[in-house]
Amino acid sequence: MHSLSWRLLLAFIAIIVLTTLSAGVPAFITIRRELESQAWTRVSDGGRVTEALLEAEKTRLSDLAVLVAQRPTLQELARQQDIRTLDGYLETIQETLDLDILVLSNMDGGVLARGAQSFPSVELRPVQGAAFQVIEGTRPEIALVASHDFYVDGEEGYFITVGIILNDIYAEKLAGETGFEHSFLIGDQRVATTLHNLPSTATNPEAIRRAIVSGEAETALLDCEKAHCYVVLIPLLDREGEVVGLTEVVLPVEGLLAANRTALLVLVFSTLAVAGVTSGLAGYFARRLTAPLNDLTDAAIKISHGDLNSPVPLPDGPSEITSLAEAFEKSRVTILQALEDLSRAKSWFETLIHSVVEGIVTIDEQGIVTSFNHGAERLTGWKSSQAIGLPIDRVFPLVDNQGGFLEYIRSPGGVQQVNVRTPSGREIALAVTSAPLQSSKSGANHMALVLRDISEEEAARRLRSYFLANISHEFRTPLAALNASVELLLAGIEKLSLAEIAELLDSIHLSVTGLQTLIDNLLESTSIEAGHFRIRCRPTDLGEVITDAIRVMKPLLERRKQRLSLAIPHRIPMAQADPTRLTQVLVNLLSNASKYSPMESTIELRLHKMDGRNLRIAIIDQGPGIPLLERSKLYHSFMRLGEGDRAQVGIGLGLSVVKAIIEAHRGEVGMKERRGDGSVFWFTIPVQEEL
Repeated sequence: MHSLSWRLLLAFIAIIVLTTLSAGVPAFITIRRELESQAWTRVSDGGRVTEALLEAEKTRLSDLAVLVAQRPTLQELARQQDIRTLDGYLETIQETLDLDILVLSNMDGGVLARGAQSFPSVELRPVQGAAFQVIEGTRPEIALVASHDFYVDGEEGYFITVGIILNDIYAEKLAGETGFEHSFLIGDQRVATTLHNLPSTATNPEAIRRAIVSGEAETALLDCEKAHCYVVLIPLLDREGEVVGLTEVVLPVEGLLAANRTALLVLVFSTLAVAGVTSGLAGYFARRLTAPLNDLTDAAIKISHGDLNSPVPLPDGPSEITSLAEAFEKSRVTILQALEDLSRAKSWFETLIHSVVEGIVTIDEQGIVTSFNHGAERLTGWKSSQAIGLPIDRVFPLVDNQGGFLEYIRSPGGVQQVNVRTPSGREIALAVTSAPLQSSKSGANHMALVLRDISEEEAARRLRSYFLANISHEFRTPLAALNASVELLLAGIEKLSLAEIAELLDSIHLSVTGLQTLIDNLLESTSIEAGHFRIRCRPTDLGEVITDAIRVMKPLLERRKQRLSLAIPHRIPMAQADPTRLTQVLVNLLSNASKYSPMESTIELRLHKMDGRNLRIAIIDQGPGIPLLERSKLYHSFMRLGEGDRAQVGIGLGLSVVKAIIEAHRGEVGMKERRGDGSVFWFTIPVQEEL
């Protein structure tokens, strides 16, 4: 065991080191965070400057398209259909205006003439305005093109299209104008860059995915050889608003990292130097302090053995030890006097502690609050300083304003539920337990109240009651329709026409389908809540899953005279998934879209590739949309949105089941507003191969 002097020496050195570090480390961290914050701010500013430059380039190209389209010579050559002369004329204009693309096409997109430098593989969609476009080829590239139409003799229409290629040269141009390194990406592939030491495949796929999905700028860290770079990814949109590529604005931070390392080394060496110099002084003062402590040690041993009657000896010096001995003696006397009070108070505090579980409030015989613990503050929103001294009826006003709080408290040990209103206006349900107390000093009778917030339990009870009442309605409606259709078939099978029989069978099929969907959702919800939910994945054709879901939904769509519009690629990859559960997901989403969309409306189902590993499926309705305040509880069980027809709204299980199934497939679920009216519910699913 180390001696006291050695411990004091170590403690003194530790204090010096900690003092130095407590001053240096926060400064180091603050400087580092400030540098990082400035770096992020700078790269974000670079992103905004780049966006402004690209928008300016769009404007320039749009103006050039208008200028070229209005040239009389071009219009005359187009009227004469002199293709050879047109090619030469466009070549001259292209060289003059320093363009990469200059194409004359008809209204159907057919190319009539092009400049000498125009890429023959460019497929242009002549639409007014400027947008980005991917140029397919051996090495895909991104182009910024702008088109403008003109008419010859007021009848024949043409489009003139101008553009530039976003290649390494253009990236160098942006770098010179902004002071940042630039790259252009298609997916996660760099097709042009000023950082030629980077790999062709981006190392931040998650940020790229977020930028493509959201269509908004994203920031990320990028590995640049031996250091990190701060990056902002700016989406490049085509004429339909879809992301076709990304601009990568890069800020290398080698200088920032070097400054951090230098600051850290300075902090370490300065701390060691200070510790070395002060260790000698620490040894000297430690020896001075430990010499007179032996007497105090003996006195402390006596006190530890229960001898509080022997006085503590007072040493001659040093003065600090003398003060310590005097304080020690005063403490001995105070402890001796306090033991009796502590012994009497022990039983009172033990009774209070053991009788209270959560919030603790004590009141006197007049109902005035005498203590108010932190638990009661958290439950009610009152501060202890505010509540103490007030009548309990004022601190806990009843919601129904009938009688006072004390009138509802039962005999000691009983539990009473009371609904009260907090200072913020929130209503809470409290379970109150009371216990009598007697003050050791005054002898007055006090009462301790134990408060427990049971608002969530009450809400759960009401939700269960609501669910049971609603589920009976949800079962009764299709069963009644099913029973009526069967009775009609049994009563008039010989008199009914084939069309009437088919209509009754459609009604039966629709009722059975509704019941099956309801029961499936109930079973899945119960399985999820019990923790037994599982999926059985196998190679699955997503096209067959979509076909099965459409087959199930067909009667409901026909009943509501709604159209289903499909936008899916020609070839859909296989997925490792549970086809039954995916069909259930599509049925739930299509059912919601049908129920919330007006009659004779169109529901869209879109499927497209997000990247090489995921498909995104979206259901787009024309319903009233979802209020912003209700979106946070969108995927909760038994949550129903809106005030529409209850027969259409359902019991609130479909979206919670959808979320559980998709997340079990390692996918994502989301919702966004549709331009105009309606909502877009989407989910992603991993696939096994590229589209």
